Amino acid sequence: MTRWLYATIEFIGDQAQVTILMSNGKHSVTSLDSHKEMYQVIAQMGADGWELSSTEQDIKTGWGDNTRTVVRRLWFKKPLEG
Repeated sequence: MTRWLYATIEFIGDQAQVTILMSNGKHSVTSLDSHKEMYQVIAQMGADGWELSSTEQDIKTGWGDNTRTVVRRLWFKKPLEG
């Protein structure tokens, strides 16, 4: 049976971050300065064997004002060695 390593790429408003999910709970979270930098990370992940497995989009609006937060999340997986 194949074992997988999972990661999320999140675009939250003008910010972006990548999270590598670890089975021991010590997840690796890296915040990036721009979406352009995140696109470079996605390209590198593809070159490193990560596969896009799912996408999500949440749109949240505040109560009584025009606050709107758009969260886009990409889920990636990569087979574990051995």
